Amino acid sequence: MLNLSISGLPALVIQVGFIVVFSAPVWIASRMVGADYPTFLRSVISLFVGTIGAFVSVIVGGGWAVLLAPLSFLLAFKFVLGTSIFGSIMMALLALAGYAAMVHFIGAGFNVSNSAVSA
Repeated sequence: MLNLSISGLPALVIQVGFIVVFSAPVWIASRMVGADYPTFLRSVISLFVGTIGAFVSVIVGGGWAVLLAPLSFLLAFKFVLGTSIFGSIMMALLALAGYAAMVHFIGAGFNVSNSAVSA
């Protein structure tokens, strides 16, 4: 069993790194679709608003959250970044492709294995 604990400044650096990594595909997608406000800070805010909306949809909608959570991200892209509904759908698809590329290229460097010995 592995127990890992990180606190203080290293934890803050890791959190900022996650924010940058997850916001970069949204920022690039907003620039590609021609959003009105394609800034990195607004991309971070749109993901934050979409996450809050998804959390609220899980609380309110229960099983319907499967449909409501993506809608919260599309609406966050629309209103925070200044796109149309079609533009926010295209942004979501482009960001998804960016996330897939990150997993393909960055994820190849990580290996998870079980070191337990079975008899």
